[in-house]
Formats: sequence, structure tokens, C-alpha cells
Amino acid sequence: MHKAGDVVLGGTFRIHFFSVLPDLSFTSDPQQPTCHGFDVVGFRRVQTMAFAIDEINRNSNLLPNVTLGYSLYDNCVKLGIAFRAVLSAVSGKEEQIILDETCAGTPPVIGIVGDPFSTHSLAISSVLGLFKVPMVSYFATCACLSDRQKFPSFFRTIPSDAFQVKAMIQILKRFGWSWAGLLVSDDDYGLQAARSLQSDLAHSGGGCLAYLEVLPWGNDPDKLRRIVDVMKKSTARVVIVFAHESYMMNLMEEVVRQNVTDLQWISTDAWTTTTVYQTPDLMPYLAGTLGIAIRRGEIPGFREFLLQMLPDLHHNNSYGNSMVNQFWEFTFQCRFAPPPSGWIEAGGTLCTGQEKLEDVETELLDVSDLRQEYNVYKAVYALAHALNDMLQCEPGRGPFSGHSCGNLKELEPWQLLYYLEKVNFTTTFGDQVSFDENGDPLAIYDVMNWLWLPDGTTKVQNVGEVKRSAFRGEELTIDEDKIFWNFESKKPPHSVCSESCPPGTRMARKKGKPVCCFDCIPCSEGEISNKTDAMECTSCPEDFWSSPQRDRCVPKKTEFLSYHEPLGIGLTAASLLGTCMCAVVLGIFIYHHRTPIVSYLATCSCLSDRQKYPSFFRTIPSDAFQVVRQNVTGLQWISTEVWTTATVFQTPDLMPYLAGTLGIAIRRGEIPGFREFLLQMLPDLHHNNSYGNSMVNQFWEFTFQCRFAPPPSDWIEAGGTLCTGQEKLEDVETELLDVSDLRQEYNVYKAVYALAYALDDMLKCEPGRGPFSGHSCGNLKELEPWQLVYYLEKVNFTTTFGDQVSFDENGDVLAIYDVMNWLQLPDGRIKVQNVGEVKGEELIIDEDKIFWNFKSKKPPRSVCSESCPPGTRMARKRGKPVCCFDCIPCSEGEISNTTNAMECTSCPEDLWSSPQRDHCVPKKTEFLSYHEPLGIGLTAASLLGTCMCAIVMGIFIYHYSTPIVRANNSELSFLLLVSLKLCFLCSLLFIGYPRLWTCQLRHAAFGISFVLCVSCILVKTMVVLAVFKASKPGGGTSLKWFGVLQQRGTVIVLTSVQAAICTAWIVSASPTPYKNTQYYNDKIVYECAAGSTIGFAVLLGYIGLLALLSCLIAFIARNLPDSFNEANLITFSMLIFCAVWVAFVPAYISSPGKYADAVEVFAILASSFGLLLALFGPKCYIILLRPERNTKKAIMGRGIQT
Repeated sequence: MHKAGDVVLGGTFRIHFFSVLPDLSFTSDPQQPTCHGFDVVGFRRVQTMAFAIDEINRNSNLLPNVTLGYSLYDNCVKLGIAFRAVLSAVSGKEEQIILDETCAGTPPVIGIVGDPFSTHSLAISSVLGLFKVPMVSYFATCACLSDRQKFPSFFRTIPSDAFQVKAMIQILKRFGWSWAGLLVSDDDYGLQAARSLQSDLAHSGGGCLAYLEVLPWGNDPDKLRRIVDVMKKSTARVVIVFAHESYMMNLMEEVVRQNVTDLQWISTDAWTTTTVYQTPDLMPYLAGTLGIAIRRGEIPGFREFLLQMLPDLHHNNSYGNSMVNQFWEFTFQCRFAPPPSGWIEAGGTLCTGQEKLEDVETELLDVSDLRQEYNVYKAVYALAHALNDMLQCEPGRGPFSGHSCGNLKELEPWQLLYYLEKVNFTTTFGDQVSFDENGDPLAIYDVMNWLWLPDGTTKVQNVGEVKRSAFRGEELTIDEDKIFWNFESKKPPHSVCSESCPPGTRMARKKGKPVCCFDCIPCSEGEISNKTDAMECTSCPEDFWSSPQRDRCVPKKTEFLSYHEPLGIGLTAASLLGTCMCAVVLGIFIYHHRTPIVSYLATCSCLSDRQKYPSFFRTIPSDAFQVVRQNVTGLQWISTEVWTTATVFQTPDLMPYLAGTLGIAIRRGEIPGFREFLLQMLPDLHHNNSYGNSMVNQFWEFTFQCRFAPPPSDWIEAGGTLCTGQEKLEDVETELLDVSDLRQEYNVYKAVYALAYALDDMLKCEPGRGPFSGHSCGNLKELEPWQLVYYLEKVNFTTTFGDQVSFDENGDVLAIYDVMNWLQLPDGRIKVQNVGEVKGEELIIDEDKIFWNFKSKKPPRSVCSESCPPGTRMARKRGKPVCCFDCIPCSEGEISNTTNAMECTSCPEDLWSSPQRDHCVPKKTEFLSYHEPLGIGLTAASLLGTCMCAIVMGIFIYHYSTPIVRANNSELSFLLLVSLKLCFLCSLLFIGYPRLWTCQLRHAAFGISFVLCVSCILVKTMVVLAVFKASKPGGGTSLKWFGVLQQRGTVIVLTSVQAAICTAWIVSASPTPYKNTQYYNDKIVYECAAGSTIGFAVLLGYIGLLALLSCLIAFIARNLPDSFNEANLITFSMLIFCAVWVAFVPAYISSPGKYADAVEVFAILASSFGLLLALFGPKCYIILLRPERNTKKAIMGRGIQT
């Protein structure tokens, strides 16, 4: 659809629903694609653009002296067609668009309005962006189109899905729906929305997705059935659908088929206002839907413009108003001349162009709910305002190079793009139109609700709006009183994965589940949570304690020593007496202050400072030994190397507390000859203390309590002695000679030897083969410390005690420690014994040697939380170390078989959790067994029926020559009895453990047996009818078609058809044994899978067809003259047969597991007994009890009168 103008705008719209693409055989020129299925609403959007351009052309304030034209195209819902149309428009390939000879002038199309589909817009705008051609879409919502790097020339008058997703989250939060399902279409629109919704939900904490399913494009029954099964099984009662209406139709058919009700649907702008789903069939499921809809607007004068529309009577369809002509033919059901061949002959009428639109009902004139049309209207005006701003540019003050302006003769699309980014105007409806840096408009949506009225009609009502505020973000305004809820309670549904945790508990997330799924753990004593869904419990202040409900802190009960009780009074008196005594003593001490003080009660450790308190003594230990005062026992001490071997704590007073201590000690070693070396040590008598043996002299003076000459002044006068150097060390007790526990000394010994070995290795270096520059070696004359470091890094030797000495890259020696234990001997002495060692990270310990300072003489137990037994999992306590946890029982179907399991594991499909949840046990198996009462009863009934058939057959054989047996082909009667016996026996195949051969045989045997039975009845009925017709004048020829051979042949043919059906069924989709775990969680139902439901239905349908045919023919023959007319019996038996199998279908479908087999067996037995008793009961009665009626005359009605 085209209109000429100074400047032309292009547009792509959906005018037809379907398209047929040409066959691309590459052997001839391809034909143009053809489109069909006229879309009146899409055509209304085309007319909206035409109206907007016409209105602009009539507006003297906007684009004066400039006429806008348009080129509008149908995309036929195909990307290829839309792409071809846009490229034709912008490249000037349309035959009526011609540039000047100099190729100057405006481009054919300077801007595009469209495309409505996100996928189309992605492809088209990626190409138009290369040429800076502006494109303003009125319905493409994919958030991906906001990427200005990829789509620099794309704009839109509809908010992006990014805002729509945020609007959805606002609705979820408003109604407390934290658990929802998400269905998306398999295209850019749906998949981008899914990613955006998942991301925004995670960041906002607004909820979780119970499931995410992608809807198939076509009709894929298996996938749709699986998706609807997921919806049914999920606990989420809210379903969000991001899909176009074409994706939804097949889904809703499956929803209706499975009768999935009680769901709250959340719709997007793609289908909120569509009418295709607002039908009486779908309203029980979709009524109450909440949806996001495009902002509704009003366009004054639009309806009058539409009424003035007329078709093109000149048939200039190649470049004219062909869309109007197509609409006209669609609306008035006529054809313009020349009509298609056969149109007039078929009663069709010709279009005159004088038809009146106001005389017909058409969606075109419904302008009460303009949404996409309003977006088209704004898109056209946005381009017009941009063009108007450009043309108002003053020369020399323009925004382009050299401050130039754009003009119509040399107009470039990128110039229009510049002004389009800055557009800002207000529509006649009062809405502001502008674009942000991404080309998106000011975001605003209507919130709609599907109201189901009492008369069955549907009204889509506005219940609120969502808009983006610069200061408040996404703002939801909604009137909840107007919302229609399609639930019995008439209230919003409850849709959460886990119920809220009440005050007094905290949330503990379930392992492997979304964050919305959690357990509620009660707070520990002394902790509270005073709000719903608290993440952690908080400790009460020191003078408060938790209430029994753990939801608030209450003051602790107060207890103190009061002045008003006898004990307090007595102690107060004693205190005052003591105070007075202290004052007296203080006065005495002040008077005699130089006298030494010996305290018996002052314990402060600060009093041990001899510099400050040189004359203070006490007979009570200091506070350094406070552990003893408070009598803190029952602890296991672990010591470091610093004090493991210290003897200062190994006293009788401390042993009740420290006995049993386990500690790490430096490796003990032995140094042979060390004691003898010490004994040979002598002092320096020459007093060369500046560089000599002054340490030895100091030790000598300390050990022998003497002084070397010259002694200090007053030393001799005070009774001191002089050191001679001849004193003997072996004559005194000194720790110096105790070499039984050399630890730090052994490390000194190894350190000296390490340096010696390094020096030795360096001196062994061969000149010319050294490790230093020029292969040089180190030498004593020019020795540098760094040379010694090189060899020290490579030292490796073994001491005389057997320990290897070497250093790693960090200069650390091979780590080895002794593990020591403080043993308290019976005589009170202490022995620090070696009970093991630690090498690297390897611990070797002899537990039998360890002394435990506890009554049990066993290691103490020290854990924050007791181990979680099998059947539970650990849930860490909030704010506590990882060793502090609660034990949460595993859910049904999950187990943990280890202590302190981090999470529970699901049992395999054929197993279930034990009551203790600590192991998986085989699920109970269920099938129709011979050993249960139901199976025994059905088996007995089957065998009884078989025996009855045998008895009846015996009676008929014995009385074979009697008239009642010979009447109506006795051969068929015997064949009927055989088939009934097979029917009774085939029911046994449904009882017992299902195997492949029984599954394949049960329905085949059942189907063939019953068809054989019903075929015999049908032939007998037809024979009765033929006999009586033959008795009439001129009817003798009818019997020749029902001779014995024909009867046999009919039975064989009819039975062969069923045999062919069974064979085809077994070959194509054979029934197989199947373990069904869907009926029960803790049981496995063994059953036979039908393989093909169609096969089973055809088998039953064929039996039903023959039964109905037999019943009909027998009903026709019921009034034939005969004393014993068998047609009455056949009619009655067929009624029983049909009633049983009609009741069987719903009972079979609704019966789970083995009861479905029991229903089928019962139907087989009931129908077989009905046929046996109805057909052969009266005959056996006459044969056995009324033999006088078993004559030819009686049967013909001329003998006995009853």
C-alpha cells in the first residue's frame, strides 16, 4: 500500500497470518510468495499509519509545505518476506520510486515503522544500522534490541521486555508469590525474556522458578504432554507465559485435555488482550489471568477516517491500494471484476465499491482498545517531529560538519537519526514521547485482569498500571478489589516452595534446591528471631534470656545477696567489723612502714614485681595460678613446644589439673661425649673477659657461690669465698650436667654440623668445575658468606643419633616432633613420657601408653554438636563455626548412610527410603497375583465359566438330535461355546507376574476370542432374519447367501480382520512389561504397557462395532413369528455385553495399577457370563426341565400352549 510524497516513510505489518513460499528448484524464475488468512486487526494498524500521515499532512504547524508519503508492506509472519520488503523500500527497487538523473534527492524511504516481531527486527535492524536508516518498532520488545553497539538505528514506542520482566516481579512481590513456573516460546522473544527473568529474580530476591519450559513451535503432543505434566506435579500455582499467541493454542488444548485448573496465569503484552483465548471452553482455566498490556490510547478522528476508506476500482494493485481491496473482499465476501473463474456460477457477488462499512460488523471499526495502533501512531509522529526539527535548523548553526543543516534535496537517513534521538513531544492523549540512550521509550504498562461474567462472556478490565519513575524505580499501582480470582476462595492463590518460618525459627536452605526452598530450624537456647523468615537467630543481651517460644528476650530472674535477709545482715556486720580492724592495722603499718610485709590473702600477680615491691612476700599463690583456685578440672590440655617439657608446672599442686596433658616437643637427641666435655670445662683465671671465657666464669661464680679475684667490695667481709678454679663440677648438683633430655641443645648441635658440612663441601670443589661464575670455586682466603649459603642449601647428612639433616626451599628442616604425655605416678611424681611422633603430617602414636586424667581413663569427648546419625544431614547453624550444626531428617525417598552426611541422596527409581532414612529398600511390588483374594476370586470365576461352557457343550452334544439344538445351525452354537470358553480362559493371562509373552498374548487372545464369539452371534442373527424372509413369497433367494459355507466364511473373515489388527499392533508397537513408579512413591506397579493406545482402541472399537451390528439386527428380528425366536435372546445378550464394555472404559482409565487389570478381567468375565447365560440358559432350561417343549411343533408354535 503506497502513497507518494516529498518524503516517504516505510512500514511492515502483519496483514496475513499464513504464507506459501515458492518452490526453489533453481530451474526457472521463482514465483512471488503468496499470503492468505486476512488479519483485520493487522490491517487496522496499517490504516493507523495512513491516518497519522494524513493528519500530519493536514497540520500546518508540523512539516509545513512538506507532504509525507508511505510505502506499507505485509510481512506475512515470515522473516524472509519482511526482510525483502524493507530492503526493497530503502534501496529504491520499487518500480514507482525513481530518483533524479543525478541520483540526488531524498532516498526512497528515510525511515521504517516496524517490524512487530522481535526476531524480524533483530535481522532487519542489524542491516539498516549499517546504513544509519532509522527503524521505529511498535511491538518488538526483546531486551536484546537495546544494544546500541549492534542496533544503533533502532527505536521503539513499546517498552522493552527488561521492564516487562521487572513489572512481572513487582506483581509477584505484591501478592507474595515466591514460587512460579515459566513457559517461554522457542524464539528470541521468549529465550531472552527467560534469561532476563532468571537474572532479575536472583538479584531482587523476589522468588524462584519451580520450572522453566520452552514451548514448541508446532504441534508436538509428546513435548506438550510432558510440559503439562510438569505443571500438574509442581507445587507452584502461578504460571508466567512469555510467548506469542500462536505458541499458546496447542498448549491450551493439552491443558484442557488434562483438565489442569487452579492455576494463576500471568500473561505478557503478547497475548494479554488477544480474544482468541477468551472462549467459554478456555475460561474455566484462564479466567482471572493477570497480564501486562501495552498502554491504551485514543486517536481522535480515526474511526471517521476508516469510514471514509474506499477501494481502488482501477485495479492498480501492482502499486496502489491493494490491501484495501483485499480487506473489502474479505469483509463483504465479494470479488472485484474480473472475478475468479467459477465465482459467479457459485453464487458469488461482485464488489461495487459502494458498500458501506457501517452496515457490517468488523473489528476494523472497534477503536475502543487501541494499544498497538497507539504505538504505531506515536512512531509515525516521532519520525515526523524529527524531520520537522531538522527542517527548522538555521543554516550555519546546524549540528553537522561545518555547522551545516539537513535539507530535503540531499536528505540522508543518518541526519534524521540524529534528530530522532532528541525527539520530545506530547500526544493529544497526553502521553510524553521521547527515547533514552538505548532507543527505548518512557516505560508504562497497563495491568489487565480477565473477568468472567455470569452470562459466560469475558471482559478484560484494567486494574492498575506499572511505570518507571526516575526516583522510585518500578512503581506498581493496582486496585485489588477489582481483580477477579478464579478460585473457590475468591482470593489470590498461595504459591510458595516452603512456608514462611515463624518467629522463633531461622531459615536453613535445602541442599540442591532453589533459595526459596528451606527448612525452619528452631533457635537455640539464649537466641531469638523476632521476625518471619529470619536468616539467623540473634543472641540475647547478657542480662536477658530467650522466651520459651524463642521469639523475644525476657529479663533473667535476678538473685542477689540482700541486706534484708539474715545472711546479708550477718555478713554486713562482719564486713564493718573487718573494716574497722583494717583501719587499726593500717595505722600500725604506717607507723612501722619499713617493716617487711608477709600477706596471707593478697593474690594480685602484680605484687610479684620485685622492683616495685622489694619487701613484699606472701604465703598464697598469685593469680597466675587462678585455675587452681576455681578448681577447673575435667579439661584435656594440649601444649606447644614452649611449655611441654617445662618443669615449673610439674608440681603436686597443679597435677590434678594438668596431669594427662598432651604436648608437642622438640625432637630429643643424644650427643655422645657431651657430659665428659662439660666436666672438662674450666674457668679463665687470667680474667681475659673482653674476648675469652667470661660466660664460664659467670657460670662458675653462680654454681659455686664464689667470686674471682678481685672480688666485689665487702664480699670477703660478708663471708663470701674466692673462686680458685679447682672446684669440681661433679661435686655439685647442677642442671648443666643433665644430658638426658637434650632438645634445643640437639638442634644447636645439628646447626653447627650443618654449617661445617657446607664449608667442607665448598672446600672439596675442584677448580674449573665449580658452581660460580666461570666455573670457579670458593676458597678460605676470599670466602664470601653467600658462597657458603649455596652449599648450605644442599647440605644432607645423618647425625650420630640417626637423624637426617637437610633443608627445603624455605630453609626449613625436615619437620619432626615428639608427642609427650604428662604421667602422674602413684608416688605423686611426674613423668613426661614420649607416646609418639609427628613426621611431616604423619602422626604415629601409642594410645595405650597415654595417661588420661579422667575417671573413665579414656579420651574426653569434645564436640560442638553431636554427630548426625545416618538418616539425617547436617545443616550449619547461622553465625556459628562449621562444627556447630543441626541434624535435619532426610525427606521421603532420600537417604544418608554415613555419619555427618552433608546432604541426602535420592534413592534409585526402583528403591525407596527405609523408615530410618539410612538405606534404600526395594519398593514393594504390586501386580494382580494368584495368591491374593482378588486374584483367587477372578481365577475361580474364570475356571467356573470354563466348566459351565464345558457342561453346556456336553448337554448339547448329548441332545444333539433334538430340535432346539439343531435349530439355527448347531455348528455355530458349538463354535460359540468354544469361543466363550476361550474368553473365560484368556482372562487368566491378565493375572500373575507380567511377562513379555503374556503382555503380547493377553489382548490378542482377548480380542480374537471375543470377535469369534460376536461373529458367531452376528451370523446366527443374520440367519434367523434370512430364514423368516425366505418364508415370505418371493424371498427364497435370500437363503442362498446364508448357507453353511457362507456362514463359516463370514465368521473366518470377521475373525481374520481382528487377527490382522492384533498382528499389526504387536509388530509395530508390541505391549511390553513395564515398571510403573508414577502411581505410588513407595511401590512399583508391574503392568503391561499397551505400546500403542491406538491399537488397543481399534481392537475394542472393532469388537464394539460387531456387537452393535448384532444388537441392531437382533432388535429388528425380535418380533418375527416363532415360539422360540432366538433374536430376543441375542438382543438381550448384546445389551448386557455393550453395557459391560461401555462401563469398562471410564472404570479402566480411572483405575490405577493392578486394579486396571482387575477391571478388564471383570469386564471379560461379566460379558462372557452374560452371553453364556442369556444365549444358552433358556435352551438348557428347556432341554433339562421342559423336554415336552423340545419338539419341532412346540418350537414352531403349533404344539404346546403355555
